[in-house]
Amino acid sequence: MIRVVVAVLLTSVLSACAEQPWIIDTHTHFKGPEQIAYESKRSKRHPKNTLGWVVRAEDYRPVAKRNAIQATVIVEAVDQDQPQFDDWVFEQAKSDLVCGYVARGNLTSDDFDKRYQRYRKTGYLKGYRFRREELRGYLNHSAARARLKMLERDGMVVDLLIDVGHASDAMQLAREYPDLKIVINHCLRARIKDGRVSDEWKTAIRDCAKHANVYLKMSSIVNFAGTKPFVETAPTDVTFYQPVLEHCFDAFGEDRIIFATNWGVCTHFAPTEDVTHIVHTFLKSKGFSALRKGMRDNAIRVYDIDPKHLR
Repeated sequence: MIRVVVAVLLTSVLSACAEQPWIIDTHTHFKGPEQIAYESKRSKRHPKNTLGWVVRAEDYRPVAKRNAIQATVIVEAVDQDQPQFDDWVFEQAKSDLVCGYVARGNLTSDDFDKRYQRYRKTGYLKGYRFRREELRGYLNHSAARARLKMLERDGMVVDLLIDVGHASDAMQLAREYPDLKIVINHCLRARIKDGRVSDEWKTAIRDCAKHANVYLKMSSIVNFAGTKPFVETAPTDVTFYQPVLEHCFDAFGEDRIIFATNWGVCTHFAPTEDVTHIVHTFLKSKGFSALRKGMRDNAIRVYDIDPKHLR
């Protein structure tokens, strides 16, 4: 009888959550008009490629409403040599939809400290994202290492856009900066082929998960299917993504998994609702605690999101 009552209560709570904007999306890309104008002179993107669009906070509002998303942490979409475009993104933080920003910054740059302190004063800076080979360069640079120590001291997050070939760098970062919060993006860029993932990827996930200060974003899920962007729609059945999701969950556990959409890049492969549905369905199968932590609570804790920035 008690089990039945508990099951009914949990079902009621989950139903209530679904009706309210309660999810935190920790990975969206916004771009301003000056950045788009600059980039359009350097490269030509597919017309449907959202990285070539001006995207403001208000463009995200209908997405948030359809997906029961309360707020988002924006993640940089800025070239390393153009950090001034971060300024526009911090202006977007005035929206009630935005609860933080993971910025772009070169840890070896002479003006990093000045920009860092200015951004930190806004209350929206949550950390920085490094891409692939950048991390190796920082680990071998004395000034960059000092700044990594500063980020660690200040409770900042380091997001990593890396794949299997850079897992050893992520582990070195975790060992040498044990109090630095490290978030691996997009399930270490998993790839599903013939219903399987590679043993190399599985090993890298397990090895990274051994470090308690490393977290994993269950983000950009539909990118893993190998479908052609803008042409094919990725599968929507959660069982298709089970090889990735189960392995990540088994390695990191419910306390170190963080949901994100990777909007609007995810729309190159499938509607954002599919991304949310797949991860929500998977985590729900692991119980209410895993669902709540993965879709919301872990994000608030790891990114140190101020409640006043949640609408």
